[in-house]
Amino acid sequence: MAIQEPIEPSFQSKFHKEQLIRSIQKCNDLEILRGMAMELIELSQKNSAIAKWATQRAVEAETRAREAEMNSKN
Repeated sequence: MAIQEPIEPSFQSKFHKEQLIRSIQKCNDLEILRGMAMELIELSQKNSAIAKWATQRAVEAETRAREAEMNSKN
């Protein structure tokens, strides 16, 4: 995957999103909706942490690769 390519969710992820949207729209129980909201907040926070971790590892790997390349030229 090239860096310029947009990140697209998988078909399974899109399907899951639609299921969740329909569940929320049909739900009339405020406590269930609150519970769903809290779970979604937790998932969002975890996704952000994973993205940050992956970005840091990618930067570290790129730095190591550039250092190795420079060392091999010297």
